[in-house]
Amino acid sequence: MNLQLIVATSNQHKVQEIASFLGSEARCRAMSDLGHPPSVLEDADTFRGNAVKKCLSLANYLRTNTELWTGLFERGEIGVLADDSGLEVDVLGGAPGIHSARFAHMDAAGQRGNAPDQANNEKLLGLMTGIPEERRGAQFRCVLALAWLGEGLVVAEPLVFEGICRGRILPGCVGKGGFGYDPLFVPVGFDRTFSELGSDVKNTLSHRAKALSGLREHLRLRSRTRTC
Repeated sequence: MNLQLIVATSNQHKVQEIASFLGSEARCRAMSDLGHPPSVLEDADTFRGNAVKKCLSLANYLRTNTELWTGLFERGEIGVLADDSGLEVDVLGGAPGIHSARFAHMDAAGQRGNAPDQANNEKLLGLMTGIPEERRGAQFRCVLALAWLGEGLVVAEPLVFEGICRGRILPGCVGKGGFGYDPLFVPVGFDRTFSELGSDVKNTLSHRAKALSGLREHLRLRSRTRTC
């Protein structure tokens, strides 16, 4: 059984990253390949809530737009995948959390949408000024939500896969690679930041890699079950 995943993002880089990790378990496509789905207000108070909301929004958009899904079922089973992820710092009570991408804009009048990585990093460093190393614990969290479109285009209750990567926050940025908070975050068991470790190492231990591992196992089981 050929499994297809429509990923709730227009970011082709993210789709390629997910597709590379899942390999032959599923074919991945960006939602931008299927028209112009409505944007989703990510107003839930948890990563899980936002991921599920995005997932169901895209699934129901596909379900109600016949011209988008006609013929897709002939090429295999369709699943809709969405994610939400971010950084949670212990001493800040889990902040920036669900606001990770727009952290620097939260207190700025008139600023909307995501903030530049540098601005987010500078705000975080400012809030953690003087915090000793033993209290600089943090974690990246990723939540994936997957809903299958069944016969009659019934949207199944989303399955959720979660991954966490523990580490600590440095007092300054180190490294040129990566994105977001990567230059500040040193994962447990390492002495270099995600920026320094590079994507090959990061993708074996990151929060997203752990969540995708759970998803990959689900796809393998589903594929075997459907072909029996």
